[in-house]
Amino acid sequence: MKKLLIVLVALLCCSVTTFAQNKGDKYLGGYAGMVFQGVGVDGETATAASLAIQPEFGYFVADRLKIGVSLGYGISAGTHSLTVCPNISYYLPICDGLYYAPGIEFGFALAAEDGFTMPGVGFAAHFFTLEFRPSKHFGFSANLLSLDVVSLSKWGVTGSAADFNIGVNPTIGFKYYF
Repeated sequence: MKKLLIVLVALLCCSVTTFAQNKGDKYLGGYAGMVFQGVGVDGETATAASLAIQPEFGYFVADRLKIGVSLGYGISAGTHSLTVCPNISYYLPICDGLYYAPGIEFGFALAAEDGFTMPGVGFAAHFFTLEFRPSKHFGFSANLLSLDVVSLSKWGVTGSAADFNIGVNPTIGFKYYF
């Protein structure tokens, strides 16, 4: 009986929330993510984990078309990174309150590792991002599949080379619309 009641309440919340992302809507939110990846160096394979947080501000310039900017911080095995990422997404309604929101972002990064400062650029394509808005002012999002490419180069190293990292990084987020 309790399960049936929970399902009915969830369906009721979905049916009464027909809030579309309209031109002029603004939001403040953020993402958090944890990434596990395999790293190969000189024939040796190691696994690494990283944690990232990314506060974001966005504005709908047209119905369902959002532009935004995020400021992120990440840490992984002694490497600290700071990113600034302008982004764009298009919201496609699936049902009341649930949206599919693919998007792209370009980023500028600054990382520090072992006394080296590494500037760089990045690109991310978010292929499977879902957002659920249970009310007019709150939204929850999950980015389940994205492709990230980052190029960093070391300052202060003679003949410095760029590092390219490709990863699939799931994240979860929260948004407050005003």
